[in-house]
Amino acid sequence: AMGMAVMLDEIINYVQSLQNQIE
Repeated sequence: AMGMAVMLDEIINYVQSLQNQIE
């Protein structure tokens, strides 16, 4: 479960960085 949470956190950070580039 912990590894899954870390993976989701990485994905969220990646998506947010993409959104920052678009704006």
